[in-house]
Amino acid sequence: MLFGIDYNYIYFIGGVLLTISVMVSRLSSAIGTPILLVFLALGMLTGEDGVIIKIVYNDYNSAFFISNLMLALIIFDGGLRTNWHTLRAVSKESTLLATLGVLVTAAITGGLAYLLVDLSLMEALLIGAIVGSTDAAAVFALLGGSGVNLKEKISSTLQIESATNDPMAIVLTVVLLSYASNQASDFISVLSTFGMQFSLGTIGGLIFGFFARLVIPAANIGQGLYALLAIGIALTGFAVTAALGGSGFLAIFIIGVLIGNQKIRPLNYILPVGEGITWLSQITLFLLLGLLVTPHRMVAYWHYGVVVALILTFIARPLAVFLCLKPFFRRYSNRELLFISWVGLRGSVPIVLAIYPVMSGLPHAQLYFNVAFIVVLFSLLVQGASIVPVAKWLKITAPASAAPISKSQVGVLLADDYELYSYDVKLPSLEGVLLREIRFPKRTQIAALYRDGHMLKTHGDTALRQGDIIAVIGHENDEPLLNAIFAQTRRPKPPAQDFGDTLLPADLPMTELQERFGLELTSFEQTLTLAEFMDYHIGGYPQVGDALNLINVRLTAAKLQGDKVSLVSLSRL
Repeated sequence: MLFGIDYNYIYFIGGVLLTISVMVSRLSSAIGTPILLVFLALGMLTGEDGVIIKIVYNDYNSAFFISNLMLALIIFDGGLRTNWHTLRAVSKESTLLATLGVLVTAAITGGLAYLLVDLSLMEALLIGAIVGSTDAAAVFALLGGSGVNLKEKISSTLQIESATNDPMAIVLTVVLLSYASNQASDFISVLSTFGMQFSLGTIGGLIFGFFARLVIPAANIGQGLYALLAIGIALTGFAVTAALGGSGFLAIFIIGVLIGNQKIRPLNYILPVGEGITWLSQITLFLLLGLLVTPHRMVAYWHYGVVVALILTFIARPLAVFLCLKPFFRRYSNRELLFISWVGLRGSVPIVLAIYPVMSGLPHAQLYFNVAFIVVLFSLLVQGASIVPVAKWLKITAPASAAPISKSQVGVLLADDYELYSYDVKLPSLEGVLLREIRFPKRTQIAALYRDGHMLKTHGDTALRQGDIIAVIGHENDEPLLNAIFAQTRRPKPPAQDFGDTLLPADLPMTELQERFGLELTSFEQTLTLAEFMDYHIGGYPQVGDALNLINVRLTAAKLQGDKVSLVSLSRL
């Protein structure tokens, strides 16, 4: 007992809630309930109207501080895991949805809410702004744990949009809040606020992001400290940018993207720690928001919340998606646009934004908070729980791919390191397939094969069995090809054998071939025999029919001895 506060009781409650939240996450996946809804429900069940314990928590100041911190960490981790090539591929449509899409969604939601329920125009528009953005935590968690394999352009568009549209919703909410508080001056000041938020957010993110790219690889520290260094730089950039009037959330996302798209060994230490901190942030955030709400008071606003949720889900979000994407991006079908509309999930962001009116002392401030909470509950219950059936109904799923059960950097090279991928051999189509029959990507090598808990020595005649675990060394670009290999439902077919017009012994020096056929070889290639040259360029286990096209000839493996090419055919091109 210190200063009249029993801290052990607080630690006990916090520990119990955290333990229960983690344990029930498995149950959430089994019954198809969004895990974030479970965290939210646990907070409500232990709050003022709770049935487990009754914790009275109504400190909006501390809730605002903690929520913004947790949200910043979640968005930072989302940036860390955002591939630059993916971001660039869908940047135009995601940016349009994250800016104009939020504005259109907020305007339609607010306008229809004003017409349909007893709200003033400013109240309705402010509610529209509060619920106008999709939530990164909800989208990342539900798309990652739904078990449905979406087309890459759809999942990438949804994830990038959700990670980048928070600044727009925050700016829109702040601007409307200033009007509601009679603090805004004119339209020019509104545009200035928008410009400051986005420009300073971008500049701050770039400055601190490139600073992190210089500092992190150069730091010679313990493995566990790299994640703390990255988070420290990210939070510093978040705070400095926000203090200068920019969007701290946009800045911290950009910092995450710049750190996460480096080929450096410390990233291998940062990502696992970041994942744990992100889960802790999500659990803390949703438990806290669940504690903050009082269900018996929320009942008085249920009709406002339901009407806003229905408008948002079935009218505003679909219209915004179709208006922003349909005229400009023909590669999206109507089915795909409908799915993007449906997965406009609302999560922690609307509830956090709904704290703004409470802290500003607006009249009817509880209206915004409770309506936002009802909208989030509706979104997680109806949209979140129906992702899989809606995706299958609209037929927008992609062919299944076999993700590695684990992957890690080999730890040999400081930059552009090789990675070790481990795959579980599950499909009957791979039963009995010889390793030499599989077209592994160039540069990959089999590291090990595990069967019944034992590691086997492998060679080209080793046959796979269901239940085997195979470890492959390769580069990052090899992962999609490896995924496709272990997801194929048909037995691999050997390539057609075309042995050309000249048969050459495999021990022939490459310098002799260079003289006879005018080949251009590197100094290293000149030291090789023909067999070594074939093995070097084919990679993995060679098989009969593997071919290399040089400038004017084609070399084809015609015969094998063990795992080595023993006879090569040469065809002129």
